[in-house]
Amino acid sequence: MKLLIGKKETYSYLKKIRSNDFSKIKSSGNGYFSKEYTLDTYVKKVNEMTNKEGDDFLVNLSSKIDGKAFGKIEVPKTEINNSLSKITKKEKNAIQSTIDRVKVFQEKTLNKSWFDESKGYGEYIKPVESIGCYIPSGSAPLLSTIIMTVIPAKIAGVERIVVCSPTIGNEMPNKYLLATSKLCGVDEFYTYGGSQAISAMAYGTETIPKVDLICGPGNIFVMAAKKSVYGDVGVDGIFGPTETLIICDKSANKEFVVSDLMAQAEHDVLALPMLITDDQDFANEINNLYLKKLNNLSRKEIISKSMERGFISILNGEDEMIEACNIIAAEHTTIASEKLIDISKKITSSGSLFLGEISSEVLADYVAGPSHVMPTNGSARYSSSLSTRTFTKSIPVLSIDKTQFEKICSDGEILANLESLDAHGNALSIRKQFFIGD
Repeated sequence: MKLLIGKKETYSYLKKIRSNDFSKIKSSGNGYFSKEYTLDTYVKKVNEMTNKEGDDFLVNLSSKIDGKAFGKIEVPKTEINNSLSKITKKEKNAIQSTIDRVKVFQEKTLNKSWFDESKGYGEYIKPVESIGCYIPSGSAPLLSTIIMTVIPAKIAGVERIVVCSPTIGNEMPNKYLLATSKLCGVDEFYTYGGSQAISAMAYGTETIPKVDLICGPGNIFVMAAKKSVYGDVGVDGIFGPTETLIICDKSANKEFVVSDLMAQAEHDVLALPMLITDDQDFANEINNLYLKKLNNLSRKEIISKSMERGFISILNGEDEMIEACNIIAAEHTTIASEKLIDISKKITSSGSLFLGEISSEVLADYVAGPSHVMPTNGSARYSSSLSTRTFTKSIPVLSIDKTQFEKICSDGEILANLESLDAHGNALSIRKQFFIGD
């Protein structure tokens, strides 16, 4: 990990590493299109063709990208139902126990409808009617992501929940993905991947009715596609590679710190492990320890590249640590030193907080309760982790009685006059004359 001394070096490197210049990324859909397009143009082309040709286009594009004829789009319900018989009782119990814990947490996040009779106003909280959850596939079947997206939507009251998770050809999805979908109550499961999945859920095809909101993580093509369809459909956020920030002094357990950094690093070569400390000797010890442990891990090549991309920032005391933490606005922030836990009250920007030696971020990846779908790349400055609130809408309601109308009508007339909108003022004045008189 790079050693950065002071705030200036830290912020300079952070800006560079988060520059997100994807202008060099181009694709022809593995030769489907006659030329290569930039990332943004490519996903727009996919959207256009999806609207024109639906499944015919998406099947042909998927076949070309995978190098194998794409087969089943929708997973039959019988396959989903039978998946439970393909896993052990112990596995099923672990999945169900996690679902139950996440349910309890998410129930506490629910916004409630309210109405103030005396003031004549309130809000109705209503769920989004249908959502699509994108679940990455590949070397790691992310069954936990099904739990972390579907359960908050279920608790929010969403009626139709769709999962898209890619397979190649006629392959069925991983049995654990299907079993988790069954236990979570997923309504439909489709096997499109990448930008094809996002376009299909956003605009609908002959097989996949469109949804109202799309959620979940994915690669750069998935994120570019989510960005391109926003407005035609809702999205939970545009997420970059995973990132973790650990704050500690020399009293922290180095084994714990290194294991947490490497746990996030194994996700992706673009993952960003970060450490803030006030002790340079401690920083050097962390670098030496992770290098010793690297060869014992199966994804050591991924971890190595990610850790090389990450950094350790040497700062001067708690105030600088807090400032840096809020500027970084990491997806995950861990305070690994017990005696520093109180600074968490001054942290205003983070996707999540993990306090103390026991509260490993990995617990939140799987079983702790909060969703692990969280804002990345500094977007925690203005957004929050996925929860039931992601899947609800707030509808303000007015039901004004005569007493309240008399109190506020004149102010409304004055404001309408100040804006030179006489029709607005008239809509109040005629009611004032009718209900109150001259």
